[in-house]
Amino acid sequence: MRYQIAEARKLRDITQAELAEKMGTTQQTIQRYETNQVNIRMDKMIEMSEILNVSLAYLLGMSSSPELSEVSDMVPVPLLGSIAAGTPIEMINIDETYDIPADIHDRYPQAFLLKVVGDSMNRVLPNGCYALINPCQEASKPMKAYAVCVNGFDATIKRVKPLSNGYELVPDSIDPTYRPQIFDFNEIDTQPVSIIGEVVWYLVPFGFEI
Repeated sequence: MRYQIAEARKLRDITQAELAEKMGTTQQTIQRYETNQVNIRMDKMIEMSEILNVSLAYLLGMSSSPELSEVSDMVPVPLLGSIAAGTPIEMINIDETYDIPADIHDRYPQAFLLKVVGDSMNRVLPNGCYALINPCQEASKPMKAYAVCVNGFDATIKRVKPLSNGYELVPDSIDPTYRPQIFDFNEIDTQPVSIIGEVVWYLVPFGFEI
C-alpha cells in the first residue's frame, strides 16, 4: 500500500511541521508516515483526511481524485473472523462490521474482512491487522496473498504458488523459521486446500500498537 499523504499535503500547501502541529505529533512522525516506514492507524488516517480536506481513499492510495464525495466516504463491511498468518488454525468467527473507504468497497463489493493473527506474513500484513478478502475459488495470480482453507476447516493467509496438482503456500515474513508448505494432491496423505479469496487491501484498526 502506498499512501498519498505527501501529495495531499502539497496539494493543500501544508508543510510537514504544520500537519504535525495540527495532529499533535512530530514532524519526524509525519515523515515516517509519508515514507511508509510505519503502519498508520485508521483513526489517524481519518484525522489527516479531515485536516487536508481530501478523501480517505485518496490518502490510502486507492483513488486518483482527492475530492470528497457528496455521499458517505465509508461503507461498513463484515468482519467475519480471524485467520492465521502462521500455522493454519481453525478460523474463529467474530461477526462484526468495520468501515472501509467507499471507493474500495465499490471495487470489491463482495469483499469481507478477516483479522490476521500471526507473523508469517508480517512483511506485508502486520499481526492484528484486518485483511480485506475478495472471494474467489482459484489462485489466478501466482504468488499473490490469498486466504486459504486447509483440511476443510483450518484457515491461513499465504502467498500461493499453484503447482501442477496442488499448491505451495509461501510465507512472507522477517522471521526465517516460517517455511513454505507444499500440498501435492498426488500424494495420498496430502490435506485438501481450497481458496477462500484474494487479499486485496488491509487496514490497521483503532488501538493497534505500532
